Amino acid sequence: MSKHNKKHQTGYEELAEEQAAEEQAEEMACEAKEETPAQSQEPDYREQYVRLYAEFDNYRKRTEREKAALIAYGKKDFALKMLPMYEVLLRQQRALQDKKEQDHKALQDGMRMILTELDKAFKTEGIQKMEVVGKPYDPATQEVVAMIPAPADQEGLVIDEVKMGFMMNGQVLRPANVVVGQTNEGK
Repeated sequence: MSKHNKKHQTGYEELAEEQAAEEQAEEMACEAKEETPAQSQEPDYREQYVRLYAEFDNYRKRTEREKAALIAYGKKDFALKMLPMYEVLLRQQRALQDKKEQDHKALQDGMRMILTELDKAFKTEGIQKMEVVGKPYDPATQEVVAMIPAPADQEGLVIDEVKMGFMMNGQVLRPANVVVGQTNEGK
């Protein structure tokens, strides 16, 4: 079990202990009320059962939500660690394809197989690469690292991608670092 999971499990244990202490305090308060001579009625076990059942059901639902959130966080952390390697492989594959030399055939085939496997793994986790070159700049998914002079028809378009961007389940996992075209009139 990782340190992160142990930390959260310890947090859950502390939360459970606090809840148990609160329940015990409530029980003691109820017992004190029942012991007063003015009240000689039987305790309402059905009401206590219903209340306890509702508290347990709320606890179960809360822990399921927290578990799902922890799993999603772990996936995101893993994906962020894998993205640089994936990016390097993609760039190297492009460089090798540009050379078109037969000496690199085995290397190209090996890289293609690795990338195929990474693509499958990323697709399973809902991770996909953003396609940004030639499209309008989007501040929600991209960070501008430079603006270069461009013809009027390329004003505001992404000219180059410095660092690839990725989405995970429709949300930005890592924004793309891009170079955007700007006409001289925009200065």
